[in-house]
Amino acid sequence: MKVKIAFLAHRIEFLDLLEKEIGECDSIILEEPSDLYLERFLNGDISVEEYVTYSDANFPRYMFHQAQLLKNLYIKGLKILQVEPYLEIIERIHMSIKVGKFKEYTSDPEVGRVLRTEKEAVGKLIEFQEELMRGKFDHVVEKVIQFVIKDSERFKLRDYMRAAAISKLEEDGRVLVEAGYLHVLLPVFLEKLNIEVETVNLVEKACRIINQEYCENPGDSLTKAFILNQTISGDARLLAAQSLVYTSLVSKDEKLPTPENLFPHLVEEINLAKKIRKMNYDECKREFQKLFRRNQS
Repeated sequence: MKVKIAFLAHRIEFLDLLEKEIGECDSIILEEPSDLYLERFLNGDISVEEYVTYSDANFPRYMFHQAQLLKNLYIKGLKILQVEPYLEIIERIHMSIKVGKFKEYTSDPEVGRVLRTEKEAVGKLIEFQEELMRGKFDHVVEKVIQFVIKDSERFKLRDYMRAAAISKLEEDGRVLVEAGYLHVLLPVFLEKLNIEVETVNLVEKACRIINQEYCENPGDSLTKAFILNQTISGDARLLAAQSLVYTSLVSKDEKLPTPENLFPHLVEEINLAKKIRKMNYDECKREFQKLFRRNQS
């Protein structure tokens, strides 16, 4: 098995690039837990609209367009797999609560490790959200850092578990693996498991197409530094402060690419990141307080 990892953002604008990378691959591994609804959709038992509705997608427009792409590839003979054991265990934990099997299911060591990792990350996220509502900037910044530390541990475990699961697949030929661009340890873990790996970053490829220099947003820089155990160039508090402003201003709506703007999310995010990366801590604080007062009114 030869693996090509395609790093991307889960945006409609990257689907054409993803399709081109599939090329001569025999199968694609999606970054999602196993889902019978996808199998039913691919086999024609339910419509794309039903598939998106049943899946309760966070990005429904993306899932709609991705599903149509997958259906076309499936018809052409591409094998489609879903491999994301961490998220699959999270789903099963929720189900075990509903059926009264929580203690029994979580007694498994691997499940227990996932549960602890998820609880710690979610706990820090809740603490951040509670502090955010109070609007004390310096305190919110500290909560951002505490959450990112735990979130980076979650990324590490997700990538380790996913690599282990992929390495056990009995797939011949070339396999394309879909991966969010922050899952930087996935190829490292796969190589340690003696899997031949190549990587392609679709975000960087998109930047070359539109002749834009990529500028990573501060939150991603902070998270990646903790994932890779890197010394942070500059101040972690400054990156956290910048990330607060960035996430407050970046668009939340799903955008569709157009002939005039092939990568609307990417262009917006790069321009915003460039602007905010120039802000110092006090400037971030003033901007945050302005946005906080506006949201309170």
